[in-house]
Order: sequence, then C-alpha cells, then structure tokens
Amino acid sequence: MGLGSARDSTLWVYRPGMRSHQALYSGPLTDVDFGLVRQFVLDAEAANLFTESLTFEAKERKSGNNIAEAVAALSNTDGGIVLVGVKDQVAPGEDRIAGVSQRDHDQLVASLHNLLPAAMPQVWPVRIPGTDKIVIVLRVDADAVAHPVLVAGRVLYRVPGHTVPADRLRVLELVERDKAAAQGRTAASISVPASPWNALQVSLWEDQADHDPQVTGTAELRVAGGLTLPHRIADRPWLGNPARQAALDALNSSPLLAAPTWHLRPWEITEARATTLHLRAGPDPESPSAADGAAYLNLTGRSLSLVTALRWSVGTSRGPSLPLAVFYWALLSSLVSAAATCGHVACALDAAEPSDPRPWQAWLRSSTNRALDVVDLGPFIRDNRDKPEGATFPPARTPTYELTSLDQLARDWLTYWLLEIGTRDFESWLAELEIPAWLRTPDPARPM
Repeated sequence: MGLGSARDSTLWVYRPGMRSHQALYSGPLTDVDFGLVRQFVLDAEAANLFTESLTFEAKERKSGNNIAEAVAALSNTDGGIVLVGVKDQVAPGEDRIAGVSQRDHDQLVASLHNLLPAAMPQVWPVRIPGTDKIVIVLRVDADAVAHPVLVAGRVLYRVPGHTVPADRLRVLELVERDKAAAQGRTAASISVPASPWNALQVSLWEDQADHDPQVTGTAELRVAGGLTLPHRIADRPWLGNPARQAALDALNSSPLLAAPTWHLRPWEITEARATTLHLRAGPDPESPSAADGAAYLNLTGRSLSLVTALRWSVGTSRGPSLPLAVFYWALLSSLVSAAATCGHVACALDAAEPSDPRPWQAWLRSSTNRALDVVDLGPFIRDNRDKPEGATFPPARTPTYELTSLDQLARDWLTYWLLEIGTRDFESWLAELEIPAWLRTPDPARPM
C-alpha cells in the first residue's frame, strides 16, 4: 500500500494491518479485545504471516509441548505473539478463530510455568462473543529472558513460518547477545561504528532564514522519537535505498507537509550515509505562513531515531507568532509525522515487528530568546513575570503510535509548558480543543 497525499485522510497508515499488529505486539494488553484479535487474524492472513512470519505463530490447541516450543523459539529470536485457539491452516478468514475452553487455558498456563519457569510470556485470554470459548494471546518479550531458552533440553528458534532446532553456532550467538546487552552494546555479525549524537545539537539547517528586513526572528520546534527494533536488524545495520525511499514517502504524506496555516515544498534528501539521512522541505511561496522543515534519521544498533523540525519566521504579514491552537497542531503533526516515518522505515528494513516506541522529546527555540515572540498565548493571563527563552518538553513514552496516544502526549506537553510559565485558566480550552479533521486517521475497515 502506498501512502496517501498530504491532504488524504489515509495519510499515516503506512501498511495494511500495522495498527492491529502494533496494538497486539506492544500496546496495553487491557486494550486487546476480540475485535482486535479478529482484525489481526484477517490482516495476518492477507500479509501471509501464517506461513512467513518470524514473530507470529498460531496454534489451534495445546498438543504435547507445541505451545511451549513456540514461545521458546520466539524468545530465542525476536519475540512476538502466539495465538492459541486460532487455526494456522485450512480455515479461511474469521473461520480460523476456533477458541479453546477455560480449562484449556488453565492447563496451558500451568504447563508453561512448568516448562518455562524463567521465560513465561504475558498471557491474556480474550472471550469470543456469544460463546464460552476464548482465544489466548501469548506475548513474548525476547529481551526479558536469559538466553538460550530451552524446552525439554532443546534450543529452538524461528525462521519464516517455522520453528527449528538451533545448532551450536546459534546457541553461541544467543549467549553473545546477552553478553552484549549487559555491556550496553548490540551483538551483530557486522560491527558498524556508532557515533553518539544529541537530538538538540544535530545540525539541520544549511542556511539561515531569508534576510527579509521585516523578519524579526525565527522559531524552531524539534520533536525526536523512534523505535527499538528487533535483534535481526543487527545483521543489516544500515539505511538502504528502500529505507530512504520509505522515509521520503512517509514525510511527503505527513501532516508536516501541509496544514491549514503552513505549506512546505516536497521533502528531499540532502545527505545520505549508511546509517544517517538528512532531509529538507523548503518553504512554499504560497504558504499562509513562512515555514520550512528539516529531518534527521539515525540508525544506531537497534535504535531507529528521527528528529523532525518545523521552523517559521515571525514579524512578517505571512509570519506572525503562532496562535496557541496552531502550536498544538505543530506538536501533534510532528509526533504523527515522526511516528509514521519511523514505522514506514522499519517496514522497509523488515524490522517493524516486534518493535517498541522509544521516549519522545521536544524543544521550542526562538532566535530572539523569547518564546512568547513566536507563540501567542492569546487571552490567557500569566502569573509569572519572567520571559521564557524557549521550552524543553520532558521526555515521555507513549504506549503505541496510535493517534489517541500521540494526541494525549501533545496535550500533556502543552499543559506542562503553560503551567511552567505561569499560564492561568487554559485547561478547559485545551480539553475542548478537537483533533483537526485533517489529522485524523481513517477507519481501518475502510478500503484503501
């Protein structure tokens, strides 16, 4: 599936089923219900995951040690999901969901505790509506256990669609993986040097703002986030052409490209190296506001990180300070764009699942060292008399990259900053502020 245009309502759903996969692999288990399991099964069938996946396995029922072996194999690879009560063949679509009894669930949990006492997965039963059957969701975290994980004296691991015995070299690789993790490094077949970097200090701009005598200053909003990718990325720790194109596609379909108050030219790659990528989106002369964008993508070990920046001019007829509601749009647009880009690039790297969101950070800076020159608080009164130079939004995690999670973070960040600078009586206004229609994600049931 391609990404939609900048104004298309499908703009940041970057892969069929990605939302159901992300929610099942890394979202809160309390949000996992039958509707999500059903959608995951349908998406998995459409993507041939029943026969090709490294991170997903379906078992109709327990037979001997088959489920413990599936869990151990995922633990020894990249982790993932086992669905118990789902047929891996014969039945199509929703008919794959057969379910098991509560007694089967209890016996399975006891068996897993017996066979995998130090490598228990998360277990979540999901009731099939209108029946007394359940689907058991087993979530396996490969980073939470010591390796190798054995079942009845055997070491198993995943290859696409299958569980196979490990040879001596594989066992040694698993031991080395734990040693590397204890030393804060990534075990890899190729040792790529990694340079430390700071998202706030990355050089994003090759030029200064246009020297228009009416321009009194510029503002920059930076948002940094990313994904912790599965271990298999260590075998190909670089950003190849598919990853570069994925980054371009995602950013050129993102809300950062065009919003009601700013438009950018299409994103272009300005510098590409093995593990880093610089991108720019110049100002659109027809834009309601004088703004441009920049981004920096970095792959270090298992960490895929992205910094996006939106810069705008103030003091011109096209560039007054941003109203507070528009600044919220900029925060949320940056989060959505970064999340979509990281997810799309991870797919291009064949390392999208399982992956975990990394902490988000954000900063607001003004060339005049006065944040209130570039963000207009409107009618709200401040109790403080200081003149804030900018803003540092505290690091924060979101459980998923769903729009609701990102929107809550944008509101939390805005609340923190407004309180920090002594703003009064804005809470009701912020609570009533709606997510813009041009930023909403589509109905996943709607054909793309």
